[in-house]
Amino acid sequence: VAKELKEKIQDQILQRNEAKKNKDFAKADQIREDLLKLGIALQDTPQGTIWEKI
Repeated sequence: VAKELKEKIQDQILQRNEAKKNKDFAKADQIREDLLKLGIALQDTPQGTIWEKI
């Protein structure tokens, strides 16, 4: 995955985490769906969110 895309993914994950913290689950779900459309799957773990290219 290109460096620019990795940075965008990390930024989106941070925005999603902030949305979840603020109980804005619609925004968090939208970010997850947007990344999925780019071929990026998110997985929430006790250590944080991880992602993989699918």
